[in-house]
Amino acid sequence: MAIPLSIFYYLYLILVLIYLFYTFFNVYHLMRFGFLTLGNIVMVIFYLIVSSLILIISWNYISQIDWQQTISVIPQFQP
Repeated sequence: MAIPLSIFYYLYLILVLIYLFYTFFNVYHLMRFGFLTLGNIVMVIFYLIVSSLILIISWNYISQIDWQQTISVIPQFQP
């Protein structure tokens, strides 16, 4: 029995979409209901820059993986 490695890729994409949803949700609420001060704007921009750097770095790492490989869960014995 083998599990395709692409399952982990799809799980990663789902987690990234959830993260982006919460990021936009939080940034919207900070801008809409928070105090529009220079400190608030700087923190939002800093958060967005760090988040985008983390996503870009992780995307560069996972782009080097061959997603067509499989993981053998139960070894098959040849007679």
